Amino acid sequence: MTLTIKEKIEQLRDIIRYHDRRYYLENNPEITDFAYDQLVQELQNLEKTHPYLITADSPTQRVGGEPLIQFSTINHKIPMLSIDNTYSDKELREFDQRIKRMAGIDMHRDIEYVVELKIDGVAITLWYEKGLFVHGATRGDGFKGDDVTANLRTVRQIPLKLEPPDRRQKIPSVLEVRGEIYLTNNEFQRLNEDREEAGEPQFANPRNAAAGTLKLLDPRITAKRRLSIFPYAIGYFEELELATHKDCLKLLQGFGLPVNPHTRLCKNIDEVIQHCNTWDKRRSELDYMIDGMVVKVNSLALRDQLGATSKAPRWAISYKYQPEQATTKLEEIEMQVGKTGTITPVANLTPVLLAGTTVSRATLHNFDEIRRKDIRAGDYVVVQKAGEIIPQVVSVLKEKRDGTESVFCEPEICPECKSTVRKDGVYLRCHNPLCLSQAKRRIQYFASRQAMDIEGFGPALVEQLVDKGFLKDYADIYYLTFDDLVNLERMGEKSSSNVMHAIEESKNRDFDRLICALGISNVGFHTAEVLANHFDSLDTLATATQEELEEIYEIGPVVAKSIVDFFRNEHTRDIIEKLKAARVNTRKLARQTSTNNPKVAGRSFVITGTLQKYSRNEAEALIRKSGGRIISSVSKKTDYLVVGDDPGSKLDKARELNVHILDEEAFENMIQNSKE
Repeated sequence: MTLTIKEKIEQLRDIIRYHDRRYYLENNPEITDFAYDQLVQELQNLEKTHPYLITADSPTQRVGGEPLIQFSTINHKIPMLSIDNTYSDKELREFDQRIKRMAGIDMHRDIEYVVELKIDGVAITLWYEKGLFVHGATRGDGFKGDDVTANLRTVRQIPLKLEPPDRRQKIPSVLEVRGEIYLTNNEFQRLNEDREEAGEPQFANPRNAAAGTLKLLDPRITAKRRLSIFPYAIGYFEELELATHKDCLKLLQGFGLPVNPHTRLCKNIDEVIQHCNTWDKRRSELDYMIDGMVVKVNSLALRDQLGATSKAPRWAISYKYQPEQATTKLEEIEMQVGKTGTITPVANLTPVLLAGTTVSRATLHNFDEIRRKDIRAGDYVVVQKAGEIIPQVVSVLKEKRDGTESVFCEPEICPECKSTVRKDGVYLRCHNPLCLSQAKRRIQYFASRQAMDIEGFGPALVEQLVDKGFLKDYADIYYLTFDDLVNLERMGEKSSSNVMHAIEESKNRDFDRLICALGISNVGFHTAEVLANHFDSLDTLATATQEELEEIYEIGPVVAKSIVDFFRNEHTRDIIEKLKAARVNTRKLARQTSTNNPKVAGRSFVITGTLQKYSRNEAEALIRKSGGRIISSVSKKTDYLVVGDDPGSKLDKARELNVHILDEEAFENMIQNSKE
């Protein structure tokens, strides 16, 4: 069946959101950066040609990533935006020409750029007051991130006090340092060897290991993993006079921060391209992973003139290297069943060395992908893993076929429970609620840290409990006894007592944690939080209609349908009754209510044009501080459009939809009233 443009856009958004969750929240990506970028580019192209289909919740309208709920959050005074990507010399030259056009600079004049190695790690921010390290956070969604101060304090390269060698150098009252946390290759190898000896699963790559380490709740464990940092920018600051990015890096280095030694000032775009191409051949020399270069305008004044879009600065771009590839034989295609019944094909390969590691398995994503590429068991295939993540099959070497290859047939039954499966978009799903493979993964997810956080309830324990018939669904967790646990493999009396205590403690988790733990398709940590803010109990959420759900900001039709379908399921209703009977909390716990001005709090704002008294970032910060939300495009869910000079098409769209329009004076009055 051919999809309409609208359906194709929704499908792409769902796939991108899925991979966002895997990358940003679960630290377990399934596809390469290059493949992800291609998905985003395809969505951007469709939205560009069909702008009336752009929605505020589209992945193209946001930075990406969401803070995890087990940490408190820190608001970024200046948003930590992402950087647009390029993959060729031609695109770098187009970037240079675009800057000159926007800034009104003669095309024959040179612009100075600073070129930095693009460290494959985790972006963080460090906040110093009067030279003392106060707190640090991850990038999160770009506007707020996880407070990981305790873990950052274990990174020995981060000075807890700024002490410049020249005592005459004034310490600013406030200095925000932005950088990349990473693991060296040697440390990554040591960490995985230790985990293998302990019988723990190994990390897929240094970036995931660094991200997982930053999210540990015990800083003592973090300290043992020897994280490193490369600062790359100054965010917010006071009492400093800086003219160039090079000045910023020199200042950071002077304060004792380990600025990357391979950063280079280039006089023009030709030098930039030469430097980028040089490092493409040299990256194997480094003891840490890079996946490209970052090119930044050196002049801070020119940066201010260029500004930023809602998701990326106009004065910087990432030049990403093409992924390394290898050729090997695909021996067999096997199937895995996920917690929501999604059946994923995986290629078993003849082991091959790729980007420094031996690869024996690769993701095939979905069955449409197998058909499109005509992948067969016995084929010789090209595999790649950009950024050192899970390998994927790029293409088939059909010229090497000898007739012994077997065409893959899409399964009609679940490989685990033998139930009939059916197509759901690009995915094939088993909808049998009693499928053991799904049950194991749903139970593991229910007990995981981001959900009900049942300590000690890991995959090995779940496997045993399901296989022995003690658990059929996650509600059965609350009916386990000490005797059920104590005779299991690797479970003594102390471990069993600890698990029983953790199970009892989890009954009192807040409502959003329970929503997340239920494993509703398309509902992750952030969406669970949104739902918990709108509904008081599981009963009210379970009876909500699709129309009611779609009225909630950030809940679109796909998510709404998933929620309605989930609660319509008879097996789901039985599980919820079992949870209630076990006295698991199903209601929202008491929370502090907002005292913000109701004219701003909870309202959505779009800003268009140039304001006279405020920069775009300052205006957005004022709205957020007053409890409002910033969205990037006008829709029927927009409450206010703030209009400056040269507003563009958003003003016409707002008039068409009868959105309230505020000029700068009206906006200022509204904000001032919110402070009273």
